[in-house]
Amino acid sequence: RELRLAADAFYLDGFAPAKNPDMWSHAVMRNLSRLAAPGATAATWSVAAEVRKALHDTGFAVEKRPGFGGKREMLVAHCQKQQKQQNQGQTTFVSSRTAAVVGAGLAGAAVCERLCARGWNVTLYERHAAPAQEASGNHAGTFHPIVTPDDSLFARLTRAGFLNSIQRWNSLKGLRWDPCGVLQLARDAREEASQRKALAALGLPPGYAQYATREEASAHAGVPLPASGLWFPEGGWIQPRSLVEAQLAACGDRLERRFSSEVRELPPAPVVILANSFEASKLKPVPHLRLRRVRGQLTYVPASELEPPHTVVLRGGMVLPAVDGLCVVGATYDIDDDDASLRDEGHESNLERLGRILDVTPPPRTYAGRVAFRAVAPDRVPVVGKLGEGVCGAFAYGSRGLIWAALAAELIASELEGEPLPLEGKLVDAMDPGRFARRARLRQA
Repeated sequence: RELRLAADAFYLDGFAPAKNPDMWSHAVMRNLSRLAAPGATAATWSVAAEVRKALHDTGFAVEKRPGFGGKREMLVAHCQKQQKQQNQGQTTFVSSRTAAVVGAGLAGAAVCERLCARGWNVTLYERHAAPAQEASGNHAGTFHPIVTPDDSLFARLTRAGFLNSIQRWNSLKGLRWDPCGVLQLARDAREEASQRKALAALGLPPGYAQYATREEASAHAGVPLPASGLWFPEGGWIQPRSLVEAQLAACGDRLERRFSSEVRELPPAPVVILANSFEASKLKPVPHLRLRRVRGQLTYVPASELEPPHTVVLRGGMVLPAVDGLCVVGATYDIDDDDASLRDEGHESNLERLGRILDVTPPPRTYAGRVAFRAVAPDRVPVVGKLGEGVCGAFAYGSRGLIWAALAAELIASELEGEPLPLEGKLVDAMDPGRFARRARLRQA
């Protein structure tokens, strides 16, 4: 039920209907009909009457033909659907395979790479003179999944993005990253209990997530740590700018770059993808969406002033291993704060986080750092999908752009190509830009 695709062919296999009736039920056949492209075919070794009836009753023309091997007969069927249903989640395929992308950060670079990989020609617009100049320009960031006892929608979406990203990154050249592992330390006994409950309930593979005692966590990090927590062996750190540059380089000559180009209206192109964070909804308003702009300040602590961990460590903030001699610590979360300057209180707040995570206090001094802004939707889920005819959105990634960008780009490219979508239907719907208008209608009903 969660698949979003239009299949050209089905092969129906399974035990005999008498032994496995659920496999051949009308409910299953209705789902096949729902997923079938016009003219789709089906084939099966079974010629049982109930199989023929179930296929016939759900829109397939059925006939017997000579079988194969030791089978005297087999069934073939053709879907009689005249036109593609409109509930599969796909956008109309664009024959010109030409697109404009606005924004050369993580979101836009990922979309460019996924479209160019499919043979599209893409024009990239960026208001700065180079890519990755805003939140994507931070010194380094962390990538990791999250785990909740109820395996929430947010956790499932993050898992999908995380697994997709680490697979994609392995094929990129020039990427600076290290899957050194991530520790998420419990802040108190209640959070530790929740972490244990989640692992017990979900039965996750230890290569994805496992519990670590305080001693085990300290061994992973290579430094003494104050608490136990979750250990994500495949998590780590990455330099966002290297990711953006690697994705754009992978586009080759299919990508036209137009930097220092301020976009004030939708560019002229058959398909436009808005991947410019908070500015996207100004170019194409999303009904009932109230984006929040969040200021985040990072502090760069010289590795010489503390014993850097060997892994990323989280505990109400983050500390990264030394990257080019600097440990990234942060970050503040300042809602609707437009101040782009570094502030002393921001550094003080980050150093408090460092103390809670590593139990160290660097000497007082003036620290380097960086301020960046992120767009966040009220439900913390990104806005990905069709905004209007010929316009798609890929924004509002919050602090998870590193792992959501590639997944969102794959989703958009799959929709444009009419391919099977890479996510189950509930997660696609959760990111759909139309969700805010639907919720508004339900509140008014």
